[in-house]
Amino acid sequence: MTSPLRIAGLTLLALLSGCASQAATPSPPPAAATADAPLRWKALLVAGDDAEPVFDNGVDALQRKLRSFGIPAADIAVLKADARRPDAVMTGTNFEAQMARLAGPATTGCFVYITSHGAHGYGLVSARDDAVIPPAWLAGLLAESCAGRPTVLVTSGCYSGLYTDTPALTTPDRIVLTAARADRPSFGCGAGDRYTYYDQCFLASLKRGAAWTAIAANVAGCVARRERAGRFPASEPQSAFGRDVAGLTAF
Repeated sequence: MTSPLRIAGLTLLALLSGCASQAATPSPPPAAATADAPLRWKALLVAGDDAEPVFDNGVDALQRKLRSFGIPAADIAVLKADARRPDAVMTGTNFEAQMARLAGPATTGCFVYITSHGAHGYGLVSARDDAVIPPAWLAGLLAESCAGRPTVLVTSGCYSGLYTDTPALTTPDRIVLTAARADRPSFGCGAGDRYTYYDQCFLASLKRGAAWTAIAANVAGCVARRERAGRFPASEPQSAFGRDVAGLTAF
């Protein structure tokens, strides 16, 4: 696999405009089309930028939540832009290594959560690489490690609807949730924020045993309420539910 796409001739700063994602919202298939719930989950949680503390905060809180669901620490990998251990820094090389660790038997589900700034038309930022995470690269890694198994991918950042717009990512065995449409920013990554709006709403909506369709709807409603209260334009979180996992429940 190649490393994350470098932005030739441009810095990330030139591409970033606030916290930021567009795609038409697909209607989930009928809940009757359900996959067997995995007996075990493996997770990869990523804070791609450290320009503000919100991304680290979101990943830390999500890790605690997964542990409270009974997922062992050994099955939860965390990568951060500001990690102290070299193997825990969010780089293309470390991301590939941790994605490979998601491999497992058919009874194991894959959960990948990435929160970061977003570059319009490119993807979520990997600050240490001065790069982004391109949808095609991410799709290839998921296909290598998680193909044929229930998979949930969450991309939280501006313009992250680019990932639901990518057919290679929206496969029958996969749920993809994004913080915004591909042409819209998301919000809540200021210096005074604890979490981004999407991350906070996701944390509040994530319940063990809840249907992912319900979680996605609750997150979208929560984000919309917060944006209206702050008089921000609607980010319109997106979701895509593969036919084999339309009735999948969380953890």
